[in-house]
Amino acid sequence: MSSRRLIASLGLAATASVLLPAIAAGATISEVGEVKDGKAPRCPEACSVVTRTTGLPTSIAGDRNIFKIPSNGRVVAWTVTLGAPATKDRAALQKQLGRAKAQLVILRRGKSVAATVVGASSAKTLDPYFGGSVTFALPKSLAVRKGDVIGLSVPSWAPVLVQGYDANTSWRASRPRGRCGGTTDERKQDYYVDTTLAAGKSGTFNCLYKSERMAYSATFIPTPVPKKTTTR
Repeated sequence: MSSRRLIASLGLAATASVLLPAIAAGATISEVGEVKDGKAPRCPEACSVVTRTTGLPTSIAGDRNIFKIPSNGRVVAWTVTLGAPATKDRAALQKQLGRAKAQLVILRRGKSVAATVVGASSAKTLDPYFGGSVTFALPKSLAVRKGDVIGLSVPSWAPVLVQGYDANTSWRASRPRGRCGGTTDERKQDYYVDTTLAAGKSGTFNCLYKSERMAYSATFIPTPVPKKTTTR
């Protein structure tokens, strides 16, 4: 896996106009969902992909807060790390599903395994960035609340799975019961079943996948809190 990180040019100027006032006000920029364990999607070796679903991260090494928004604020960019599928695998996937694409979504949890998409970026084509990481600046930032979760929606397919963990690392997919598939081969049977959730839509994340995660994060700026002044 290459360590290169690209920054998509679209929306950089708009994002900069959001970032600079926040920095001046003393807000702390953070990367929600960033996992620094040195692991990355293993492609082309042992390559697995996510297909046509919206993903809700649940735990990373037992920590359930890594993908949660820590306070009210705005998301101004998102980053995804990608494997590089072998040429024949890539061709087969493109023939079945089209070009690799994904988008960041903001999920607000409901009861049990339900959640609603309260915000979303546009879907981005991923294949130009296979084998590295890319950051997409948002032309318009997304408002978020404390406790919201950043998810990833994949309308076609994306080589974003990082495997090799124990059962304390997991994520959920917005698939119906009985259509989960426990292995990559079993999931291939559901390639044509689109279970992605659009902005404003609610769904149930019935399928739990253990010992793996998706490699993405979001750049977050908290809402500045005015300093209290004391009077004498």
